[in-house]
Amino acid sequence: MPDDQLSAAAIVVAYQAVTLTELRDLFDQVEFDLKDVLERELRVSHTLDSVESEFDVVRARLEAMGVLISTQESPSDTVTTVGAETPGRPRYAVPVVPADGDFDELARLAGARLDRLGIDLTRDPLQQVLPTGQIARSLRGYAAEHGDVSWDETDWTVVLMAGVVATFLDVTLVRIPKDSTFLGEEYPGSPLTKWLQDRDRAKRIYQRFFKGFEKRSKVPYDAPTTWATEGLVSGMGPKTHRLQSPGHDPALGFLIGVADLMHGSGTYIDGAGRLVQVATDATPEGLITALITQIRHLLSDVYTPAGLPPPLFSLLQLGRLDSPFALDSSGVKVPWTDVARYMYMNGYDLRHFFTMGITPGVVSAIIRGYWLLKSYATGGTAAQRKLEHAKLTSMLLLGHTIATSGTLLKTGLLFGMNPAALNYNQILAMAPATIAWFKEAIARDHRINQALDTEWESLLRQSEKRSSPVTSALI
Repeated sequence: MPDDQLSAAAIVVAYQAVTLTELRDLFDQVEFDLKDVLERELRVSHTLDSVESEFDVVRARLEAMGVLISTQESPSDTVTTVGAETPGRPRYAVPVVPADGDFDELARLAGARLDRLGIDLTRDPLQQVLPTGQIARSLRGYAAEHGDVSWDETDWTVVLMAGVVATFLDVTLVRIPKDSTFLGEEYPGSPLTKWLQDRDRAKRIYQRFFKGFEKRSKVPYDAPTTWATEGLVSGMGPKTHRLQSPGHDPALGFLIGVADLMHGSGTYIDGAGRLVQVATDATPEGLITALITQIRHLLSDVYTPAGLPPPLFSLLQLGRLDSPFALDSSGVKVPWTDVARYMYMNGYDLRHFFTMGITPGVVSAIIRGYWLLKSYATGGTAAQRKLEHAKLTSMLLLGHTIATSGTLLKTGLLFGMNPAALNYNQILAMAPATIAWFKEAIARDHRINQALDTEWESLLRQSEKRSSPVTSALI
């Protein structure tokens, strides 16, 4: 239901609540037993009926004797109109209700009455006129049916703590891939990435686990230089060819790389940011064989000195879009194509991507762990957690937003706008967190709207059954 209709309904309900409260106060001021009065009226009515019968008998006898009976009422016998206002005694004005059932007119009249009573219609009128206990009961019932997604102080504290802890680890542990000098300043690299990229360790792992894949995983998109593509792909060299071939991308490779294997071609991004496809003499492979070859080739490259680029990182080269980074002392901003190549050549590979995963992992672990522990501590059920999943996604979104802001501040303030200080994994984590929040928020709104529609339909059916006048019900 639209918000304007909900607001009008709230005004009408608040108006009804005020009217009923006033009527209840009036009844409380009545100082007699209504049941006793009704019983007396009934006895008087029976007595009057008996007297009237006796009068009829007497009148009939007199008429038989020729005596004429006057039926004119004296002025004193006239009945005073019920409801006439007595001097000095206030009267309660019965609210006017539109006879044609016009809800908009009813809402207008209700709003005018509430405004005269000093109710602020810019805020929820129900919270201003209903008793606190009734509001609390309504909120408890609403939370039981749709889940409680409100935040308390502890929720805010945990989310802020998760973002701050993740930022602290990003600054102290993730840092940049390796020790390097940027714009004349020396910056220490990540100790964890150093351990993962250690040449001796990488060589031992490669020799033991992945070297056997090298000969059995030849691919057509592995040209190392511009010369190897007959000059079709500009700006490509041994240190950047994996970044420039999307087939080496751990995510895109299973689309573009597999397609290259099935067509016997090579797809690259040249120095101008253009996508170039190069024909080769490789034999096209079937889908299953291409998938197996793709996996083997990526595994054979992951522990080489250059490693593999992070997932989707190759896309930064497309189009030569402007970036906010300058790579030399001139201060001239360079395109993202050059920034991505600088980052990759300075250790920004898949192994550092795993290190960067600490930051979004900490955010998720702290918030999800707290949410589950709180649910178990309060006796929450799986069904209740499902209803309140929108709250979890909102907490995760804010936590990731704080951590993403932290990595941007880290890059600009602590590492002199060195692009290698960006936590690419944390930035990627914003997309699923945002999508999950939107999805849950829309699903929750849909459930609530369905419940409201059901309630309105029930009220309409009840009103149709009770469409007879109130006076006939009282009779």
